[in-house]
Amino acid sequence: MQYYNMKSISTTLIGAALLTLGLAACNTSKKTVQVAGPVAVKNTAQTNAAVHKILYGEWLVYKVGNQTVTGSDRPYIIFDGANEPEKTNMVKTYANNGCNIINGVYEITPGGKMERASEFISTMRLCPDAPYEMGMTLAMNDVKKFDLDKIGNDYLLSMKNANDSTLMVLRKYDLNFINGAWSVTSVNGTRLPSDSGINLVIDTPEQKIHGNVGCNTMNGKIILNPDRQNSIGFSQMITTRMTCPQIETEQELLQALSKVTTVMPTDDMAGALLKDEAGNTIITIKRIELR
Repeated sequence: MQYYNMKSISTTLIGAALLTLGLAACNTSKKTVQVAGPVAVKNTAQTNAAVHKILYGEWLVYKVGNQTVTGSDRPYIIFDGANEPEKTNMVKTYANNGCNIINGVYEITPGGKMERASEFISTMRLCPDAPYEMGMTLAMNDVKKFDLDKIGNDYLLSMKNANDSTLMVLRKYDLNFINGAWSVTSVNGTRLPSDSGINLVIDTPEQKIHGNVGCNTMNGKIILNPDRQNSIGFSQMITTRMTCPQIETEQELLQALSKVTTVMPTDDMAGALLKDEAGNTIITIKRIELR
């Protein structure tokens, strides 16, 4: 399985039909996929909450028309509200369509309406290989409506025309729950002593993981696979080289970390389950409340 580093590709809510058809590559039959459902945008309060809590940020382009986006250098859209008054829904928008940079403003209004509030300006580069450029540019200009859905730990944004046809689908990861300090409570089904001292710090914005793996300290990188639901993985893990009685547990943990492909929060949000390719939980962690 090849992974893609989200920063290296400049970087991410739709109905049951897309879940069935468009996300088939993510193997929706696996236990790692949970469907949360649509995000309401019927009234002003719901729309404001969706814009400020969900829409703002970076989204990977998942589909353009009927074409599923693939490859490591993927187009993206950034919805920016950093300089906007708190209750306005005039959303500055920046996009990379695989060749050129586009920017403009959308107005988001209740009822799932999303329309251009300005002309969109584009750079004028000529690229020999930009298969999504034309479709993405047309979609950004023609959008009139949108749907938001949360599926597992991801959000999907479906941009539609006046006839309610889907022009483009964007995906945004929602991994805020995994950020912070954690104690490792089990590895491969074996529960660890509460005083094991095996702790991890996960930082998805910086795409880094570090911690104490029992005897040695460890540093590594977080990787995300844009084709996998609830994706997270770890690579380039480097440790110090001390030898201690816990070394076997440490080695087992490091091997398990290298096999992680997805993550899910526990029902109470106080813990998380790190799973392998087959959807088996191989590491459990519990949040450390810092005082």
